[in-house]
Amino acid sequence: MSGLSSPSSNDSQSLKYLDLFTIIKEKIDNYEWPENETIPTERELAERYQTSRTTVRKAIEHLRQKGYLHSEHGRGTFVLPELSRRSQRQLHGFTDDILARKGTPKQQILEFGFVSVNEPIRNALQLSSHTRVLRIKRVRFDNTTPMGIQTTYLPIDENNAFTEEELLEFGSLYKLLAQKMGLELLEAYETISARQPSSAEASLLELSVHDVVLTCTRVTLSVNRKPMEYVEMIYPASRYSYEIKITKDSFNHK
Repeated sequence: MSGLSSPSSNDSQSLKYLDLFTIIKEKIDNYEWPENETIPTERELAERYQTSRTTVRKAIEHLRQKGYLHSEHGRGTFVLPELSRRSQRQLHGFTDDILARKGTPKQQILEFGFVSVNEPIRNALQLSSHTRVLRIKRVRFDNTTPMGIQTTYLPIDENNAFTEEELLEFGSLYKLLAQKMGLELLEAYETISARQPSSAEASLLELSVHDVVLTCTRVTLSVNRKPMEYVEMIYPASRYSYEIKITKDSFNHK
């Protein structure tokens, strides 16, 4: 009897999914499927490549995560511009940052509910004066170590909002926004400064009021270039580093 065994059904499905992922990716990379245009439907792809719709969905989801595709309910799945793909690969949330460090991301939700906001936040999110937004205040942890306080403002419909329980289940806010709300991030604008924490902040972060924290204000744009998030973040300077790549093209020359 040969020592070689036949691949299991799971291995076979995995191979089909990876093959289809590669085929679609190459069509996009080679501009065979143009930017901002819809791709064939799940059914059409399943018939064309003689595979299941489950396999098609898995390949498309992987391409969405890689920043190649964007799906809109009732409209279909579109090819994202190449610039968007580069931006999405570089823009990460807290959960991805901690996982990249081989850590264990955790969160404690302190506040969750719809509120009115001040003028700077309204302007950043391009909202009218009476619009309420979902406010989420969380302490973020790497295992048991507090790594930051995040207060997020989301301009989403009160009647179509996710729940606190769903956020805890997903763990990652960006993953939840993509899968439940169809909101995928394109780019963000941040302002970073340093200061000493308030007594309440020091208590949550297990710091002294004489320690230094980094404060970061971020406005995140979705793939349709509309503001999808305003977030205020406070990080202990001793526990968090910030990395940015600056190229020659970042500077203007006269």
